[in-house]
Amino acid sequence: MKINPLRNDNKLKLGVFAFNGGGGAFTKHPDRFVATWDNNVQIAQLADALGLEALVPYAKWKAFAEDGHYSGRTFETFAWAAGLAALTKQIAVLSTVHVPVHHPVLTAKLASTIDHISGGRFGLNIVCGWYKPEMEMFGRDISAHDDRYTAADEWVTFLKRLWQEPRGFDFAGQFYSAKQAFSDPKPLGERPILMNAGGSDRGRAFAAQNCDLAFILPFDPRPEAIKAQVDGYRTLAREKHGREIRVWTYGYCVQRDSVEEASAYVDEYAGTHGDTVAADNFIAQSVANAKTVPAGVMQKMRYALMAGIGSYPLLGNADDIANTLGSLSSAGIDGVLLMWMDYCGGLRNFGEHVLPRLERAGLRQPRA
Repeated sequence: MKINPLRNDNKLKLGVFAFNGGGGAFTKHPDRFVATWDNNVQIAQLADALGLEALVPYAKWKAFAEDGHYSGRTFETFAWAAGLAALTKQIAVLSTVHVPVHHPVLTAKLASTIDHISGGRFGLNIVCGWYKPEMEMFGRDISAHDDRYTAADEWVTFLKRLWQEPRGFDFAGQFYSAKQAFSDPKPLGERPILMNAGGSDRGRAFAAQNCDLAFILPFDPRPEAIKAQVDGYRTLAREKHGREIRVWTYGYCVQRDSVEEASAYVDEYAGTHGDTVAADNFIAQSVANAKTVPAGVMQKMRYALMAGIGSYPLLGNADDIANTLGSLSSAGIDGVLLMWMDYCGGLRNFGEHVLPRLERAGLRQPRA
């Protein structure tokens, strides 16, 4: 059995995000990423060879625009993870799971199966179900914001018991009930890693209580502001639940000879060719409803979504990007999920030029 690399000792862990679908940019630019199974395997194996820690998909059932729009074309995340788990050697492979769609009994069996395929490298990114058109496809209503997390609390409790209990048990909750629930085989070693990106007070409480990794959106890019977000998360987990939690963020990477050249390319694909319809629908359906955006920031979200789904910009040459990642680490960030317009080319350049700088800075151990 392999140790899950998300539990390794690298000070700054790294992963690849969103390449099971259209990538991280809302854009109509000709360079927009289009997922195929072949390029997904290539990206996964390259990230694996470079010693990165995680492959994380996003779950999508319906587009943010009309049917057939690129934002709805994604590989289902459990089948995707099973395939990539069998084709990689050391990197963690995750599935993104919608709580209202996946029953805990089904999820427990799926997760344990992929954990065995991977040799103990599996994890779950938990999403509570926020996009109304998707939930309506399953005949589900969108619950009130805080109620969704209350249901998710119970969902995780049920799931963990299925992974742990040696015999069947009755479960009677507010949202789930079962007679003699049982799941076998159990996960290998420690249970799969759990992550969540809740940004509201209720979402943060859910992650602090239930998850190993929490994601933050750094709305204020100043290091001191990011540190305050990170410290707040860790304090909540320690003081209220007596546990440690690791805090990650995610960023879009444009590696060029200068910050100015990289910024110009972002302006080209996110400004000139930005998909405003999809970005505005995303804002209307998720960001405003999720209560994660401070007042006055909403008007800036459209461009940020078109550039990299609201994530942190990693722009410039290899030194610039390494220094930005170092700044995030100094602010307390434990890991960063990376996105590119060109995942294969971007990942190769990152591995050749940025990773050695991070190793020399002591943020990562040298690759074996």
